[in-house]
Amino acid sequence: MLSVLRLRFWPLGGRSVIRNIVHRCQKCFRCKPTSVQQFMGDLPAARVTVSRPFSDAGVDYFGPVYLRPIPRRATVKAYVAVFVCLCTKAVHLELVSDLSTDRFLQALRRFVARRGLCTNIYSDNGTNFVGARNQLKDLLKLLKSNDHNSAVSKECAKVGIQWHFIPPSAPHFGGLWEAAVRSTKHHLLRVIGESPVSPEDFTTLLTQVEACLNSRPLTPLSDDPNDLEPLTPAHFLIGTSLLSIPEPELGSLPNNRLNALQLIQKRLQDFWKRWRREYLCQLQSRNKRFKSGIQIEVGKLVVIKDDNQPPMKWRMGRISDIHPGSDGIVRVVTLKTANGSLIRPIEKLCFLPLPEEDDRPSGTTNHPQ
Repeated sequence: MLSVLRLRFWPLGGRSVIRNIVHRCQKCFRCKPTSVQQFMGDLPAARVTVSRPFSDAGVDYFGPVYLRPIPRRATVKAYVAVFVCLCTKAVHLELVSDLSTDRFLQALRRFVARRGLCTNIYSDNGTNFVGARNQLKDLLKLLKSNDHNSAVSKECAKVGIQWHFIPPSAPHFGGLWEAAVRSTKHHLLRVIGESPVSPEDFTTLLTQVEACLNSRPLTPLSDDPNDLEPLTPAHFLIGTSLLSIPEPELGSLPNNRLNALQLIQKRLQDFWKRWRREYLCQLQSRNKRFKSGIQIEVGKLVVIKDDNQPPMKWRMGRISDIHPGSDGIVRVVTLKTANGSLIRPIEKLCFLPLPEEDDRPSGTTNHPQ
């Protein structure tokens, strides 16, 4: 543009003027939009608070996987529900025959029966999870109104399960269970690939993959030659690694005046000390988005990113409401579009470079004279 202008004119400071005009051009911006990056937020309290394994859990699906219930018969689709502990990164896998609410509730009951009742469960906005949350609310109301239930049922109803949804189109809000899904698929594809197997074989394989994931180190190995065993999620589940070699008999050694129950409790406390000393300090670093938070204002015109459309076909919207986090930084907003309202994270938005009338003298335009 500058070379074409200099064929007839020689504008003073032409490079900076042209750069300003190009950066304010909406058509050029929509051809190559730049998304907004907000300051990286702090980890939620469930990630850094000592709690029972799977007390705070995240859940997600992956699939489909193909099963062959009867030899030489047609294959059927199935899915895998992945439950991950937010505190210890322990993983629990359940085979689900379809994506209905009833099947997910059955998987949830199996998970609770084996891992204990959860206090909080986090998930995305899948339709099956919405239905499961509504049925759980009705179940809790029913248990609270029934005076003839057992004491255990009353206690479960009193505690309940609180469901949390991440914002729509924001998979990075659930990065913990997304990473667990990736690790699970990595092991499964290496073993079976695309070949269908029987449900019993697939359940056995899922259990072995679960043991492998729960034996992965949470922290790098230390330089101490006496420290031969890394800290793993299995230490918080059974007290040792699932794939470790059996320890020799120690019954003949003195137990320092502690009974068996006290020894188990002391060993569990040692694991949590290592969790605070070795693992928790690694979560404090920020690997990206170091800049301070930007100011998000209501009424700002934005372009909404859509991974299934080219940039020139992305919809436009206007910010109608903001949802600041606990640190006061806005990372989720409500948008008003031509088709209704949407809730999207800041990372899915691109601010249009609209000209500011107050910064220009009256009677001037954005084009060089």
